[in-house]
Amino acid sequence: MDFERKNWFHLALNFRESVIRDVKIQVFLNMVVALIITIIYKHGYLGFSQPILAGLIPGIVLGLILVFRTNTAYERFWEGWQIAGMTIFTGRNLSRQMWLTIPDKTLKAREEKAACLRLNAAFFMAMKQHLRHKGVDEQLKSILSLEQYLKLQYVSNMPLQVTQWIGGYLTKQYSEQQIDSIQFAALNRLLDQLVECLSRCERILAAPMPHAYSIHLRHLLILYCFALPFQMVKDLQWWTIPVAGVVAFALFGIEAIGLEIENPFGCDANDIPLDKLCHKLHKDIEEIIAYKTDLDIRGS
Repeated sequence: MDFERKNWFHLALNFRESVIRDVKIQVFLNMVVALIITIIYKHGYLGFSQPILAGLIPGIVLGLILVFRTNTAYERFWEGWQIAGMTIFTGRNLSRQMWLTIPDKTLKAREEKAACLRLNAAFFMAMKQHLRHKGVDEQLKSILSLEQYLKLQYVSNMPLQVTQWIGGYLTKQYSEQQIDSIQFAALNRLLDQLVECLSRCERILAAPMPHAYSIHLRHLLILYCFALPFQMVKDLQWWTIPVAGVVAFALFGIEAIGLEIENPFGCDANDIPLDKLCHKLHKDIEEIIAYKTDLDIRGS
């Protein structure tokens, strides 16, 4: 809130994250229609002034439909943010408990544990790529072994495969009696929470807005905006053109915002910054690993 207050003009002039590019064609076409109607009206065809069209689609009806469309999309966007936050929260907890609970009496055991901790960050990175329908990127590849990297090339659900590797490591530690049953169950519960985060994200993607609703909304928007010049041309004359453009920008812009945030896991400017969040979790895990290493160096 403080950022928005201090940077009011900066945000108002921020065209990169606005929906202007998404609605410019609709606004342009609406202004062209307004221009044509105004020219014809100015040439004496007074029948083009039709104030009665103001009641064709009541503004309150269109407004309620737009509000419902935007609220539905925002609910998906906000839920996506909550899931992303839960993934980081769970990844940190799982990493911290694994690092403190599982003993590492040899250098090989410590390296194996550190590699498994990095898989918690790999899970988030793999989930991001999975939700975007992409394969392994350089960020994910950098923390995987060659064998793991090759394995992920041929699986349909990369983050689920990563949880299999983490679960396999935990099972190995339990079978070797490095952790007891209570610790094993606690760590597995956190792992289950990661799988739950993945499933909730997949549900958001698999349940888009019904096409019939989106199509009907766009039909109403087109009818309303194209009928607008007929209502205003008598009173506004040439001012009909910019006014029609402003109204079209407002209405089509609201619809475009709902469309953009409906899938919060993409790469658009207004989507959840998953790349930054993945980098943050990876950095936190590396600090967890480095912390105990620093204590060991000071204690020796």
